[in-house]
Amino acid sequence: MVYKLIIKPKSQQDIREAMEWYKNQNINLPEKFLEKIDESLLKIQKNPQHYQKRYKEIRIVFTRKFPYGIYYTVENHTIYVHAVLHTKQNSDIAENRIK
Repeated sequence: MVYKLIIKPKSQQDIREAMEWYKNQNINLPEKFLEKIDESLLKIQKNPQHYQKRYKEIRIVFTRKFPYGIYYTVENHTIYVHAVLHTKQNSDIAENRIK
């Protein structure tokens, strides 16, 4: 079964901000970062229930090579991405976005 994926606007902003930060480090990093985000999103779409619930209904998948977590919920056959956060950021941000 294919799940519909909805990346919330604040999550899109999270990704843009991370890409901007990586761009200031190395011009090639934003593309690599986005590639790893896309890989993680595909994993979520293929098997969203695979990742355990961490906070109430929020699940997290961590990207490879970059210290970021994708915080999402699953409702019916739709995946909602609520936050894309650096592992040093407070995970309460994701919880607060759902409320």
